[in-house]
Amino acid sequence: MYKTNLIMLGKRGLHYSTAQFKTKIKPKRWIPYSIFGVSFFTGWIFTQQMTFTDLMAYWRYDKLPQDAEEVRNYQGNLLQRAERLPVVRQLKSSGYIEVFPKRRTDDKLIDQTLSTPGGIAISPKIYYNPASKETVGIYHLGMKLTGYPFIVHGGILATVMEDLMRESVKIIKNKEGEKTKDLKVSYKLPTLANQFVVIRTTKIENIGKNIKLSVDVMDETGNRNLVKGQGIFSA
Repeated sequence: MYKTNLIMLGKRGLHYSTAQFKTKIKPKRWIPYSIFGVSFFTGWIFTQQMTFTDLMAYWRYDKLPQDAEEVRNYQGNLLQRAERLPVVRQLKSSGYIEVFPKRRTDDKLIDQTLSTPGGIAISPKIYYNPASKETVGIYHLGMKLTGYPFIVHGGILATVMEDLMRESVKIIKNKEGEKTKDLKVSYKLPTLANQFVVIRTTKIENIGKNIKLSVDVMDETGNRNLVKGQGIFSA
């Protein structure tokens, strides 16, 4: 029941009149279904994406020294999981070789700030095809890199894309000193955290003294495209 004051205009001037309106509020039937759907989806993500060691990495391991046994075991577990990815077998059978480029000393984000359990706990695995000059990087993005719950922050995705492109330029040109001149990112689908993402160059162009690369970010199966991007680098 709602009560409101109405201003009435009569012959003797303004006066107030109180009127009462009765309303019947119907319950919104979609609310319970929405709550159930969100809970179910969140639970599915949680059970599919999280293991006990992942939970420990998120809650405790990042507070331990990098040489702690728990941290080394967690990193070793991630490396084994990376080696078992079907996309890795596909790369090796398609002429890609694993390369171990010297990581840049000026990169204080991926190799230092984010290098922690729950972040980017292990260095990316880089594969290169000498024939096509294409580069593929496999990065593990932990639960501490989220913007929305379970969803990797867009800035993190842009960072790892740029990292892979710069490594590609370094491998192709065989020299240091590449600088980012332009970076464009187009987000297609949400990227779930606590999984590997596959980043591959799809097109390489020489533009004068610069080099332009196009890249795709896919889920760990290599089948679902999540993000597209382009970058121009001095080389």
